[in-house]
Amino acid sequence: MWYYVQGSQRQGPVDAAAMAALIQSGVIAQQTLVWKEGMPNWVAAGQTELFEHLRPATLAVQPSVRPTPYGTAVTYTPASMHKLWLWFAWLLGLGLPLCFVCIGLPMLIAGVVLRMILLYRCWELIQDGRARSTPGKAVGFCFIPFFNLYWIFQTVPGLATDTNTYLRERNLAAQPISSGMPVAWCVLLLLTAIPYVGLLLLIPLIIVEILLWRTFTFTAIKILEHKQQPAA
Repeated sequence: MWYYVQGSQRQGPVDAAAMAALIQSGVIAQQTLVWKEGMPNWVAAGQTELFEHLRPATLAVQPSVRPTPYGTAVTYTPASMHKLWLWFAWLLGLGLPLCFVCIGLPMLIAGVVLRMILLYRCWELIQDGRARSTPGKAVGFCFIPFFNLYWIFQTVPGLATDTNTYLRERNLAAQPISSGMPVAWCVLLLLTAIPYVGLLLLIPLIIVEILLWRTFTFTAIKILEHKQQPAA
């Protein structure tokens, strides 16, 4: 008997014939999370034996499928993730020294925007119904005054913790993310608000930030490659 996620709610139990009917009607799509007895974790339907039912139904029902909160298919590729990090690193790395001329500040602002996109995507890739934050909350709460001083410790070190849990539960061959670097970045970011001291810490902050998001990006690429593997 199968269970599946719809609208953030668990549905089931449903037998194999009913699951096939739900697939044909568009209720269950490639990325819908499903589970049955004997499976260690919830996984996308496209990574199970249901793939044989999904393959002919996907093109026909795709326009009318409503993606579930935990089963939304990603549209970007590992190559685009890497390119996004490269642009982020270049904008941040060059933006700081170029702040002495007019173009430096816009480059830093663009770099921060790309960091938020990276943050959103990294959280999106580990959504399995148990992550401590959704992608929207992870980014959106960073803009709440004063609360964001607390939230950055949830959305960045918390991302490292939840990503490591995601990797461990699925036995993915990816290097775990150190918990020290995200915390160090958060502390440096807060300290830059101190007059004079903050100026001295800008360069270390930028270096740690580029290295931190390089780690997050390359781990996200491993997860993305795993998600895009065809079902056995």
